[in-house]
Formats: sequence, C-alpha cells, structure tokens
Amino acid sequence: MSQLQYKVMVGLEIHVQLCTKSKMFCSCAVEFGQAPNSRVCPVCLGMPGVLPVMNRQAFEYAVLVALALNCKVAEFTKWDRKSYYYPDLPKNYQISQYDLPLGTDGFIEIPLEQGRTKRIGIIRVHLEEDAGKNLHTTGNFSQVDLNRAGTPLLEIVTEPDMNSAAEVRALAVQLQRMVRFLGVSEADMQKGHMRFEPNINLVITEDGKEYKTPITEIKNLNSFRALERSVEYEIHRQLDEFLQTARVMQMGNKTTRGWDDVNQVTVLQREK
Repeated sequence: MSQLQYKVMVGLEIHVQLCTKSKMFCSCAVEFGQAPNSRVCPVCLGMPGVLPVMNRQAFEYAVLVALALNCKVAEFTKWDRKSYYYPDLPKNYQISQYDLPLGTDGFIEIPLEQGRTKRIGIIRVHLEEDAGKNLHTTGNFSQVDLNRAGTPLLEIVTEPDMNSAAEVRALAVQLQRMVRFLGVSEADMQKGHMRFEPNINLVITEDGKEYKTPITEIKNLNSFRALERSVEYEIHRQLDEFLQTARVMQMGNKTTRGWDDVNQVTVLQREK
C-alpha cells in the first residue's frame, strides 16, 4: 500500500494602501467614496509631458514598515516602469520598484497555538502606485473610476514559509495590527486598504518520490475569511487534481485564480 504525504507551501503578497493625504506622485487628494473621476489630474491620468513628484510621507511610512519587519533598508533605491495595457491605468505603465526595492531580507513573528510563535521571512518591501477601479455593475459594459489611480501602495512579499491556511490568516491579522499601530494605514479591507494574494503549491511525497504541484496565485482577497477559506480550498483542489492525474503532475506554468465567495471555490483566470 502506497504512503502519501504532502507539505503545504504558501507565500503571501500583501498590498497596503498608505494613509497619506495626497497621491504618490501628485497632489490629488486620497479620499474614499467620492464621485467617480473627481480626484484626478494630468499626472495620475498619464497626460503627455507631466512631471511626477514623489510623496515624501509615503516614503517615510514605507521605511517605518520596513524597519518594523526587520528588513535591511536600501541606501539607494529607484523607480521602475511596469508596462501593461489595461483601462484602469491610462498611461499604460505602473510606477513601481523592481530590482532595487526599499527593504529586503526581513521577518515577522506570528502567533500559533499554545503560545508558540513562528518566524515568517519577508523577501521584500517596496513602494508603488495603485491602479484605478473597473466597475461592472451598471449593465453589459464596464466603467472606469480613476480616483484610486496613483494612490500610494506598499507591497510586502513573504517567503513561502506558511504551511496552513490558519498560518496565512495569522500573518494577515498580525500585519494589519502592525500597520495600524504604526499609523501608516487604516487597513480597512472593506475599503480596499489591504489586499492579499496567496501563492500556493504542495510538495507531495509518495513511496519515496517527490512531486511539486504548479503554483497557484489567488488574486485580490479583501477579508481574512476569504483569505483563509480560499487557501484551504486550493490545498484540497491541488491534492485532488494530483490524485486524479495519475501522479504525472509536476511544476509547470503558474496559474492565476479568483475566489468565488458565493460558491466557495477558486476559479481559473489565466496561466502565466
């Protein structure tokens, strides 16, 4: 009788909206719930010839979080262009950080059962600007609200050190408490101030042979409940797929999935 064991590997990407009064590269106000496209200017609309100016407070908030996460803060960092064409970012690129992030090689301690703790590695902490918002609620067409475009975002990327859905939730809760305590974000998930994207795969051992399932990324989760349940579902989905494919699964193309909160399942969006 064959013996099968598996280990869950989860890394997390967290986007935190910083509570600055103005956007990352212009003086437009950061205000939730205002009339669509009422908090925009030539800079965040990506008009030709504009000159973006960096928000000093956003940088200081980012350094504060990097230090709290025990990261090495770079003496020199820079901005990069992440090019993509999508209606919610009219200049067709996002200003972000790529090879020289603001903070690297940190860690955070998360609480476990019975008073134990676990250290989760932090790969990087970097600044970027948020995109706008696509609206799909008014008919058989989409609308674009660019009020959010250019809002300061802090992205935190962890090592794949979490081995259960409960650990993923514990990390998310701990990070929310941290950024609120530091005063750098309201971290109100209903307003999109904090969004989670777990990357999940399994390392499966059967009769001495090791298999690794392809990594799945679940996009834009905005509640602890959705985060925990989607990770739990994806663990079982990947294991079931492995068992149903006669053990031929190996690491392959990374897939992106969304979370269907009504049916409590992940849904394939695209393959990378």
